[in-house]
Amino acid sequence: MSEREAPDFAMRRAVEVLASIYERKRPAREPTLPPRADAPIALFNERLSLVVGTSTRREVERELGIAYRYPAAGWHTYCIRIAGERAFLSLFFSGTSLSAAELYRPRAAQAPPLEARDCGAYRLVPGEIGLGMQILALPDYFTEIPAPGGGSYAQIFATGFPGGSALVMGNDGTVERLAVYVDSSTAPATQIE
Repeated sequence: MSEREAPDFAMRRAVEVLASIYERKRPAREPTLPPRADAPIALFNERLSLVVGTSTRREVERELGIAYRYPAAGWHTYCIRIAGERAFLSLFFSGTSLSAAELYRPRAAQAPPLEARDCGAYRLVPGEIGLGMQILALPDYFTEIPAPGGGSYAQIFATGFPGGSALVMGNDGTVERLAVYVDSSTAPATQIE
C-alpha cells in the first residue's frame, strides 16, 4: 500500500483529535422548534368532535350523558368500547369550554368498573391516530420527547397546533394514550368547575 492510498494510524488519530476540539469549541446552534400541526387537532369520532377551547360541556353531555368523576375532581370520564375493549374518555372543562381530552385504556387497579358503551371509536384528527396503532405511523409533525423515568409510558410524542397541544403516548411501539390540551395562554379566563 502506498502512502497516498491510506493515512497511517497516527495521522488518522490526529485528525480525530482536531475534529473533536473543533466540535467542542464551535458555538452552540440555536435550538430548532419541532414542527407544528397547521390546524387544530381534535379527538374525533363521527358523532362528536372534541376540540379544546371550542367544544362545550353541553354538547358533550347531549351526546354522551353525565360522566363519572374520575381520576380526580374536575375530570369527567366516560367508559367507551373500542375494538371490543374498554377505554376511558376523560374530559376537563374550564367553565363550559373543553380544556383537555384524554383517551386511554384504564390500567390502574383502582379504576372504576364502569360499563362500556358503544359510541364509536375516537381518534386524533388530522392524522387518524387511534389506540393500538403503531407509533411509526405518526405524522411527521409529532416529535418524540423524553419520557419521565418510572412513568407509565416509554414513548411520548408531542406537537403544538393553533390553540393547543397534543400528545401520543405508548409502549413497545404501540399507541396507548391520546391527549389534547388547550394552550393556557389562549384559554378564556374562567373559573374551573
